[in-house]
Formats: sequence, structure tokens, C-alpha cells
Amino acid sequence: MVGFAPPAHSVWVAVAVVGLLLWSGLFTALTLRPEPSAWLYAGDIAVVVVLCLAQGNLVPAEVLEASAGSGWIDMVAGTGVFIAQFMLRQPLAMAAAIAIAAAHAVGGGIREASVVLVLQGMLAAAVMILLRHGARSADLALSEEASARASTRARSAARTDELDQQRLLHDTVLATLTMVGTGSITRDSAALPERAAADLAVIEDLRAHPHTARAVAQDAARLDVALRTVVLTHRVGLPPLDVEFDVPPLTLPHEVVEALSQGTAEALANVAQHANTGAARITVRRLGEGVTVEVCDSGGGFDPSAVPSHRRGLRESVYGRMSAVGGSARAASSPGAGTRVVLRWEP
Repeated sequence: MVGFAPPAHSVWVAVAVVGLLLWSGLFTALTLRPEPSAWLYAGDIAVVVVLCLAQGNLVPAEVLEASAGSGWIDMVAGTGVFIAQFMLRQPLAMAAAIAIAAAHAVGGGIREASVVLVLQGMLAAAVMILLRHGARSADLALSEEASARASTRARSAARTDELDQQRLLHDTVLATLTMVGTGSITRDSAALPERAAADLAVIEDLRAHPHTARAVAQDAARLDVALRTVVLTHRVGLPPLDVEFDVPPLTLPHEVVEALSQGTAEALANVAQHANTGAARITVRRLGEGVTVEVCDSGGGFDPSAVPSHRRGLRESVYGRMSAVGGSARAASSPGAGTRVVLRWEP
């Protein structure tokens, strides 16, 4: 309106400006929708082509005669070229740029501005090709990284499941075989069939559920209840223990309670089998948001550094279980001084 002069006609200019403003508002609203239709961009190209063809009635003669694209139709045409490159795929995007440049030349004569429109389209197309190539490369890299992470998690889960199965076998079958081999249970002992039946039940459960040996649960569980169950459970073939129980009510994540209770059970089994004492003590103390569980006895003790590498009781059934849930465990003992096993977990 500021540069209004013949051959531009006021009616043509008013209709064109009002129509362009209305289309701009509609275009903006539809573009903000989740998945704009390709017809929206085709409509935008059509609007720009119509304005370019009608520019003889929309801009002053000085603008039509100028070589540089300084008129408002020139700016609308440039915007249309860029939108086509950003929103449409090739070769449709470049075809749209050529169509706009051709309409501009027909409506206002062949000028430098028409050539500039084609060059703008080529440069914008090159930029979009590079961006899309980079996006595809990034998507591929992210996909490969996600696949690698998933594979790593799968291997880790499989390894964790395998270790849990090995720990169960150690706590049952291997423990029974060790007792038979050392003479703790004789061939004619009445306890042997009972232990063998219990061990067989564990093996059958592993066969029936080969990938669910380790319970995965996010619900909370009562540690004091689980430890009380461990203390009251009859250990077939092992001498009974008089266990002093100092455990306050305490709720922790299920998998932590499971690791602590199973580690405690293994520690008590070691006391019953190796410590030459009939008494033990379980003490639980809060540790901030975490907990410590101590299993102590005043038996014969042992030298931790002298334990053969093939003995997996403390290393896997206690240390390994605690490590699997982000905790830790240690055993302090010496010959004749008893044993103190400490299981520790903090979130």
C-alpha cells in the first residue's frame, strides 16, 4: 500500500492483500496440526502462482521494471519457493519452484528476480537434502545404539538368570552332594531321601520355568517376615540352630528382600554345617534408606583367604546375590574366633 502506483489497481490490490492474509491465517492453523496434508502445500503454491501471474495489476511499473525482486509479490514468491522445498519431497519441490518462477516471469516479465527464485529453490533443496541425509544417518545410528543396548540387556538378563540358577543349584543339589561326599549325610541316612526330594523339586521348577528363576518384582516386601521364614525353615540333613533374632519390621523392594533372605539362609547353612556350634544371631539395622543384615556365630571360624576357588557358597550365594541387586557383602572370620557375615544394601 505504501508503494501503490499505476498500473496497480486498488480493487485488485485490496482483494489480493485480504485474500493473502486470510490464506496465511488458514495455512498457519492447518500447519500446526499433527500431520498437515500435502494438499495444503499444493494450495499454497497455487496461491503464490496466481499472485505472480496477476502482479501486473498488483505492483507499480517501477517495480515491474526493476531487475532486483523488491516488490511484495517478489517476497511472497520467495517465501512460496522456500515453503515448497521445506515441506515437499523432491522432485516435486523443485518443480514447484520452477512453476513459481515461470509464473513470475509471465506475470511481470523476465527479470533477474525470476532467475533468483530458481536459484533460491536450488539452494533450499540442497539444504533440505543435507538435513534429511543427516537425519537418516542419525536415525540409523540411534537405531543401532538402541539395538546394541537391547542386546546387552538381553545378555545381561540371561547371565543373571544363569547365575541365579547356579546359586539355587548350589544351595540345594550341590550342598547335598557335598554333605554326602564329606560324610555329613550317610547313604543310609533318613534325611538323604528328604533332601533329594526337595532338590529334585527345585530342578523340576527350573525345567518348567527356565527363564524365570529370578523373581522380578517391583512391589515392596517385609524383610523381617522373610528372615523369620528363613529361621523357621527346617534345614534337612543339618543340625538345628538356636537363632537369636533381632530384626525390626522393615519393608524393602521385593528383589532386595529376596537377595537378603537367600544370602542369610546360605550363611545360616554354613554355620550349621561348618561352624561346630548350635547357635547363631541375626541382627538387622537400618542404614539411612538402606539396611545391614549381620549373621554371627561363635563357632570355629575359618580363614577366608584359604577357601578354595571352586567353593562357591559365600562367593555366589551371598556375595553374588547382593551384587546383583546393587548391594554388597563381606565375611569376617578367623580360626577359633567365629564368623560375622554382613550383608548391606542402600538405594
